[in-house]
Order: sequence, then structure tokens, then C-alpha cells
Amino acid sequence: MSSLKAYLIFLNIVLCFHVITSHTCHSFKNVTVLLHQKSGDPFNKTVNGCIERIEFNEKNVVTEAYIRNQSLPTLGRESVRNMVKLKTLVFWGCNIVNVESGAFRNLPRLKNLQISYGNLKEISRDVFHAAPTLELLRIHNNEIDIIADQALANLPGLKKIYAGNNMLEYWNREWFTNSTSLEIMDFQFNKIRTLPRRAFENLQNLKQIFFDYNEISNIHDNAFIGLKNLDYLGLRFNRLVSINENIFPSSLKIRSLLLDANYLNYLSNELLNKISVSELTLDGNPWKCPCLDRIHFWLHSSNGTLNKADSCTGSSIPDCAISKTYSTTCLETVDSDLTKKYIKSLRGLSKPLDKYCARTDYILIAV
Repeated sequence: MSSLKAYLIFLNIVLCFHVITSHTCHSFKNVTVLLHQKSGDPFNKTVNGCIERIEFNEKNVVTEAYIRNQSLPTLGRESVRNMVKLKTLVFWGCNIVNVESGAFRNLPRLKNLQISYGNLKEISRDVFHAAPTLELLRIHNNEIDIIADQALANLPGLKKIYAGNNMLEYWNREWFTNSTSLEIMDFQFNKIRTLPRRAFENLQNLKQIFFDYNEISNIHDNAFIGLKNLDYLGLRFNRLVSINENIFPSSLKIRSLLLDANYLNYLSNELLNKISVSELTLDGNPWKCPCLDRIHFWLHSSNGTLNKADSCTGSSIPDCAISKTYSTTCLETVDSDLTKKYIKSLRGLSKPLDKYCARTDYILIAV
């Protein structure tokens, strides 16, 4: 055998070994996976390595896979691969800290993906690209503080995302480039501070937006441009001192608008004339009494309904407060003294309010 031929054989062996080892997966070690077949019959499988078709009997067409309450700190490259019939994949309570790029490969029918109740800190850019048919994504109850640009992009079928109970401080419309079918967006219980301009411009199918329980103090002009009808807009338990009418497009219809427990003294006439609201909740804000009266009249005139909130309500909680500069008309200015007065009255209640009501731990320092 010539030295050249021997070298080529050796090189081929090395390359084959490299290909085999580069695709070896070690994400799972004695992990029990609950699987559902196409027939609907569930069975358990202990997996070492990857979740992939060749792990299962060929007659078992797996459509659902559930991994619950097991130690999986990392989903490495190709942890789940070549599951061409898989529609649902759930990781629940698995203490996942890291999902590497390429953790999922060749999942052409995956519709529902959940990675929740873990310690996930970051969503990388191409984690979900292997599942172009994704419709529902649950990444709530983690510690996510970074989502890479376009990490949730190019998912044309994505309709629902639940990302609440994380540590996000910023919201970026670039996350959702070309994912224009979104209908429900839930980012409650994060630390988001602001909503940027044109935040939802390319998400015109949105019906429900949940930003309750954040730190939002600023919503930029035209933030909601592109939207025409919303079933739900939740801005409860934030830090809004005022709402500029320019954040909304003209004639926006909102079925339920929730503004509870912010620091609002008034809503401007321009805002009230610009939007249509069927149901409104206002409790726990330091309203100027004439301004609150004007909101009541606006709702009555438009056949809207004022609903009571689930919290921050009660016979001992004041609905509004009177400014030092008394006026029978609504003065559209922020009144810090009135806000302090209102919050002081809440702090003096014999029955303490829950920690979210009007953010009483913050307002006396910040205002």
C-alpha cells in the first residue's frame, strides 16, 4: 500500500470519527421521559444521550414528550433531534440554566414548546429555529434577563408566548422579526422599565398584551401604532405617572384596559377622545377627584363599564384625593404632593395592603 493511500485512509477514519463524536449528545443521563404515541398510549423511557427517533421502537410514533422535575442544568447541542412527528415538548421544573444554540434540530412539526420553572437566564438567537411551525412557547418562571435580537424571529406560526415571572428589564421589538402571527403576549412579573417606539408595529394580530407587574414608567410615542383592536391591555402595577395620548393610534378599540395601582393623577381629554374602551379598571391610583369624575362621565357617555380590581379596593381605600389648589375641573398636571398624600393614607390603613398596591414601599422616596 502506498504511503499516499494509507494517509488518505487514515484521514478518512479521522474525519468519520470527528463527525460521529461531534454529533454525540450527553445532555441526558438516566432521565425519564414520558412519551405519548400517535395512538395516544403513554409510556416512559429512560434516556441517556439525546431524545431522538432511533431511541424508540420504530413502531412508536412519538408526538409528545414530557420531562418534569429532573436535574438538567444544560440542554446541549442537539439534545432533541430528528423527532419529525413530535408536536409537544415540555421541560418543567428541571432547573435548566442554559439552552445552547442548536439544542433542537429537525423538529419540523413541533407546535408547543415549554421550558418553565427552571433557572434559565438567556435565550440565544437561534435556539428555536429548528421548530419553524411553533405556535405556543412557554418560557415563564425562569430567571431570564437576556433575550438576543431575533431570538424569537422567523416563527410565522407563533401565536402565543408566555414569558412572565422572569428578570427582563428591557423589551425589544427585534425579538419578533417576521413572527407576525402573534395573538397573545404575556410578559407579566418582569422588571421592564419602558416600552419603545413602534413596539408592536409589525404585530398587528395581537389581541392580548400583558405587561402587568413590571417597572414601566415610560411608554414612548407611537408604542402601540399598528394595532386596531385589543381584547386586553394590562398595565396594572407599574410606575406610570402619566399616559401620553400619542402612544396610541387614533380610534384604537380596547375591550379591557387595566391601569390599577400606578401613580396616575389624570387621563388627558386627548387620550379619552382617541381610544374606545369597553371595560376599565382604575383602582389604587392617586386620582384627582375632578379627573376621576371626568373619566366616569367619559365611560358613561361611551357605554363603557368601570370594573373593580381584584386588589387595592375596599371601603377604606380612597378613590381619589383633593389637590391643595382646589379646582372643580380636571387640571392635567402631575401633582406629587397629592400623590404623597394619597399614598400616606394607604400606608395608614389598619389592614395592610398587599405589597403591589400602589408600590407604597417606593413612592414616598421616589416622588
